[in-house]
Amino acid sequence: MTIRKAHPSATINDYHQLFPPAVKQQLEQLRTAIIQAAPQATEVISYGMPAFKQHKVLVYYAAYKAHIGLYPTPHAISAFQKELTKYATSKGAVQFPLDKPLPLALIQKIVRFRVKEDTSKAASFDKTKIGPMVGSDIVTYHKRLEKAGRLMCEKLALIISTGLRKAEGKVWHGHPVWFLDGNPIVGYSKQKPGIRLMFWSGADFGEPGLNVVGGKFKDASIFYNDAADITVKDVKRWLKKAKTIQWDYKNIVKRKGKLERL
Repeated sequence: MTIRKAHPSATINDYHQLFPPAVKQQLEQLRTAIIQAAPQATEVISYGMPAFKQHKVLVYYAAYKAHIGLYPTPHAISAFQKELTKYATSKGAVQFPLDKPLPLALIQKIVRFRVKEDTSKAASFDKTKIGPMVGSDIVTYHKRLEKAGRLMCEKLALIISTGLRKAEGKVWHGHPVWFLDGNPIVGYSKQKPGIRLMFWSGADFGEPGLNVVGGKFKDASIFYNDAADITVKDVKRWLKKAKTIQWDYKNIVKRKGKLERL
């Protein structure tokens, strides 16, 4: 049976209301078990399904005609393979039949496993590991952000500082920017739509992902709302282009606002 999805703007309560009382009761039991195992997680609707998010999404779930599907990632399914032998599983999902009680204790073990994974991965972007070219002013900038913004910026700092090893990183005009020979290359800032990663010459990179293009100069940007959305491969590719495709912002005042290609 096709999954029954909620509208993206709906809540988990709205999703549960889509089902008959018996199914709704099981969904509420599942929800409570997840909350108890991941008390710091936030309830969201993602891909039309109820989900619980800490730094990244920990688990999703959805109700079908004959079962409730739990989606805790392939690694979790593999880790609990022996305990899940009585249930139908796939690479990243397990099916719990609606005509049997939910194994709530097992579900909580799986969720706690995901919490540990999520916390460990987030810690890998700690300020002590974001590269040798990141100054204390950038670290201070990160500290002032809320958790989600800080994790995104620390991840970007790690990628940038390793991808532009000869660049100087500092807070410039209020946000972190990296320079090559005094020319601004890349930076990021907290804005209303999210964390904005901007390449000063990105409009010439030919990259569809950098789709926020400046009108007056040659800058191009992308907005992020979660550290999981930052694709390392893409950012590394953009950084590689940034080394060879540059406009001379360093002398823009001297040239009275006129940009020249380096």
